[in-house]
Amino acid sequence: MSRKIKHSLEFKLAIVNQVLKRDKSLAKISRENGLERRMVLQWAQFYNRFGEAGLAPQSTVYFLENKLEVIRYFKDNQVSLRKACLQFNIRSNSVLSNWLRIYAIGGAEGLSEEARGKKRLMKPKISKKAPEKDLTAHEQVLEENKRLRAEVAFLKKLRALIQKEESKKNKKL
Repeated sequence: MSRKIKHSLEFKLAIVNQVLKRDKSLAKISRENGLERRMVLQWAQFYNRFGEAGLAPQSTVYFLENKLEVIRYFKDNQVSLRKACLQFNIRSNSVLSNWLRIYAIGGAEGLSEEARGKKRLMKPKISKKAPEKDLTAHEQVLEENKRLRAEVAFLKKLRALIQKEESKKNKKL
């Protein structure tokens, strides 16, 4: 699988201008620049439809309404993925292809952002504490003693780890 290369706006404009001059064939321009013919054609189509903005890098978030509008257009007009993407300035056919797949499985609900993403595997944490009942004064003191012993043990362990790290640093120097 080849690595995706991003081309500058200036480079894309130069290629599109060569295509529009019609001095050379699309295939020849593609070969000379080491590009796929389909990509050069797509750049020319986006340039003709949207001007320079059609070639500029795009980071778009598509909302549910937009996705549904594109899917309706695609199905109602029975156009190709490429034509539907060109109509709505969607740079990659795979974006629409994914939307169609998700729509076929989960409908409009599947396309919403909330429904997507990795499912939560862990259940929310539920406190394992027993409901607090009225403890006698003696039991309260014992519980507090237990908590304090755990805290002291933790602090001792922390201090030992810090000293160990400091001694390693001193040995390195």
